[in-house]
This record gives sequence, structure tokens and C-alpha cells, in this order.
Amino acid sequence: MGLAVICVIAAVFGFVGSMPLAGPIALMAVSRAASKRFGEAVRVGLGAAVAEGLYAGAAFFGYTSLLARRAAVVPFSRGATAVVLCAIGVRFMFWRRKTEKDERENKVGTMLVGFTVSAANPTLFLTWSAAVALLYSKGLSRPSPAYAIPFGACAAAGVAGWFGTLVVILRRHGDRLPEAAFTWVVRAMGVLLAALGAWSGVDLVRWFEHR
Repeated sequence: MGLAVICVIAAVFGFVGSMPLAGPIALMAVSRAASKRFGEAVRVGLGAAVAEGLYAGAAFFGYTSLLARRAAVVPFSRGATAVVLCAIGVRFMFWRRKTEKDERENKVGTMLVGFTVSAANPTLFLTWSAAVALLYSKGLSRPSPAYAIPFGACAAAGVAGWFGTLVVILRRHGDRLPEAAFTWVVRAMGVLLAALGAWSGVDLVRWFEHR
């Protein structure tokens, strides 16, 4: 698995992983876009993308430099992937949009706000560790730890790409999009994540059967 493929996967993970509208960044972006403050919505998303890119790069570096050299990395990667993705997927399969008021909606939407909120969410490190574990379980073989830099950059690009896409959609079609559409998109992504987790679980069972 070459660097180009790794970067594409990182960007796809960043884009798809940002789609559920349950997080604080998504709520801030959507609330600002709904108020026609599209520039603020974009800047919030960009700030969050920078923070998440740092988490992704740190997860990749830690995995490649510390874990990948150990023989236990294969079952660990597949087991961790199965548990984390299934848990996240099941959560979003039954997701409903919350109606609570966004506590930050009266604050200026800058990149710093988005960065701070994402940086204060350490679960992103666990999420990206699961993503890297998935890469290892599907054929990633001892890449250079230096790949963490382009991996993090591409992850950030994917996150920023989704929030940019979201703002464009809301700018053009926000008044015509039913709430049910948001709900079922998130639930569909939950099904996809759960399926990926189940796939890794099957791989783990097969790995043990051939030992």
C-alpha cells in the first residue's frame, strides 16, 4: 500500500467521518449556515480540520513507530477496529437530531473556535487510531513514520472538504432539505461503519483459525 493510496484513504476517512451531524462542530457550522453566516461556518470547519489533522497524524505516527513492530499488532488492529467501528456505527444507526440550543451561536465563528473545540475532544485520537488499525488489518506494511505528515494533512483536507461541501449545500438548498434527509444520511453512515466493524471482526476470527 503506497503513500498515494494512504493519503486518499485518509482524505476519504476525514470526509466521511465528518458527515454525521451529531458533533459540536457540525452543530456550530449548521447553526451559522442556517443564519446565513456562511463564512463563519466555513472557518469553524477549517479550524476543526486543522485540529483533527493533528490528531490523525499523531495516531498514525504512534501506531507505526510503537505498535506496528510488535507481532500482536495484527489481532489488536482487527479487534480494535471491530469494536470501535461497531460501537460508533450502532450509535449513529439510531441517531436523532438534538434540539438543544447551540451555546456558542452568539460567539464569533473563527478558525480558533473550531480548532479549540476539536482539540478538546481526545476521542478523535481514538477514532483515527482505529482508522490506522483498519489500514494495517487490510495490508498496510510498516510504512515510514514520516508518512504521518501527509496522512494528517490529507485527513485535514477531507474534513475541510466535507464542511465546505456542507456549507455549499446549505447555501443552495437549505430551505428545501427536510430534516428527515439529514437523519437518514447519518443513519446510513452508521450502517456502513458497523458493517466495516463486522468485516474486521470476521477477519480477526479467520486470523485465529489459521494460527
